[in-house]
Amino acid sequence: MIAQRINYVWRIFATALSFSLFGLGGALVPIFATPVILLRSNNSDDRQRMARSLIQKTFYCFIVFMRSVGILTWKTEGLERLRRPKLLILANHPTLIDVVFLVAFTNNADCVVKGHLRNNLAMRGFIKLTGFMANDHGAALLDNAEQSIGNGSALIIFPEGTRTTPQQPLRFRRGAANIAIRTGTPVTPVVIRCNPITLSKQHNWYNIPSKPFHMQFEVGDDIRPEPYESLPPSLAARRMSSDLEQHFTQELNHASA
Repeated sequence: MIAQRINYVWRIFATALSFSLFGLGGALVPIFATPVILLRSNNSDDRQRMARSLIQKTFYCFIVFMRSVGILTWKTEGLERLRRPKLLILANHPTLIDVVFLVAFTNNADCVVKGHLRNNLAMRGFIKLTGFMANDHGAALLDNAEQSIGNGSALIIFPEGTRTTPQQPLRFRRGAANIAIRTGTPVTPVVIRCNPITLSKQHNWYNIPSKPFHMQFEVGDDIRPEPYESLPPSLAARRMSSDLEQHFTQELNHASA
């Protein structure tokens, strides 16, 4: 009992330390990395790739640190599918750190992030350095997404638009399906599971579970947009979004059955 209590207190401390380090890294890494990247290349595309490679390695170090201090464990399946260029990666969104894992696992990752994160001390430097897109661009978001994929990026989107509410059905927005149909890009689905549930919309960072939580990432086969292309654009996006929502729901229910 005493050992369990000590472990619990340690994990609260380790969680606080991890998020503090993430915030510090978000402020300092871009400051030191930006002049080095600017000196190494005059090409904006090259600079962006170098920045994304740096952030990928930084995020990977962060998740390894969290594992090493006993906060969490993780398992992956089909991770090699995220190493390809020109991807449209869709994932459900159970925890606060899903994007950190996906960027750590994905080559040349681009992301659609909430616009207010540009004012977040831990994230604004990363966003500026990598060129991640904000979701408040409106109509320009489709154009930016098409350009990003065309340039070879792996675009990561959480089609719910926010973290999943535990025990509630998934609700996908149509923006991701619109991008898939407009660009003709297959969807690479990533089903994310977290057990026990933590870092959700209902949890503060200090509401840690009684044991280290386990993250599981399953990268599925591509879902192609061609079956929807004969439909009017708005109907195609609605139908594909509904089918994607059903696909993720079935995968998540299958695991819990």
